Amino acid sequence: MTRFNTPNFCCVASVITLVYAGAFNSHARAEVVYSALRQDAWSIYFQADLTAAPRQLAEAVFGDGSAPALTPNGRRVAFEVQGAGISVCSLGAAAQCQLIRPERGTAVRPTWHPATGELLFVRYLADKTGEDSDIFTTRRALAEMDKLINQTGIQDYPDVSPNGRMLAYTSSQVISLHKSAVQVIQQLWVMNLETGTARQLVMINAQDIQPDWSPSGRQVAFASNRSGQFEIWVVNLDSSGLRQVTSGPGAKTWPAWSPDGKSIMFTMVTEGHQSLRIIDADGSDLRRFEPFGPGSKIELKDADWR
Repeated sequence: MTRFNTPNFCCVASVITLVYAGAFNSHARAEVVYSALRQDAWSIYFQADLTAAPRQLAEAVFGDGSAPALTPNGRRVAFEVQGAGISVCSLGAAAQCQLIRPERGTAVRPTWHPATGELLFVRYLADKTGEDSDIFTTRRALAEMDKLINQTGIQDYPDVSPNGRMLAYTSSQVISLHKSAVQVIQQLWVMNLETGTARQLVMINAQDIQPDWSPSGRQVAFASNRSGQFEIWVVNLDSSGLRQVTSGPGAKTWPAWSPDGKSIMFTMVTEGHQSLRIIDADGSDLRRFEPFGPGSKIELKDADWR
């Protein structure tokens, strides 16, 4: 059992159907953010619902934007700005933004704590001794930041459960194989934020990345290459019920549950082109998400859905 330094939280395929935004009904009121490649730059776009016109966040012009994360109340979004850190922007009519960056290293992979309103992120360090990454949390309304986890290996992709009590993340190890070959193993862990104890969620020598909690907090969706290429998988919190949701050509990553828990949006790469797809949680009804209109060639990735 691994123990951590924790803050004092209070509580803490398929046949592809082409679908454009106007055709979504059951998820019409769900807010979504994503990164879109337009005019040779990745910019962050927000939609108040899946039928609304996409709205670009102006702060993304300072660098390529990726990995956006909405607050549970939908009032702010945090996202990576390449080479700069994490930008936190309000989604009101007069958007205001602030940059989050540690004293050393680079801040990436933002996610929000639903109970405290603080930001969790990954701090990457790279120097002559090698590379490392740890999960940090902000305090005092984003004014301060501290390391959240002390654990051997490289920690990445944090995501806090809807009730604020559990943290899912990836812990990486580099394994030396025969004749000097190496293999990177990325395994899913869950940590109890109240007790500071953690356990491995699923065990396999593969790359399990980008966990995303279901709205009920009973399941975790994630991307894994355990079947040979990256597909979307789902597992119960007690480690039972592991199942593959997607299949077919193209790597699939970055899952995001719909607010009603019935569907999962994810990034799909086919022939080097990134797009967003939606699939029902039982693996049926795969369709495209095309916010810029049917047949649009604009690349899309890294959705967050609330």
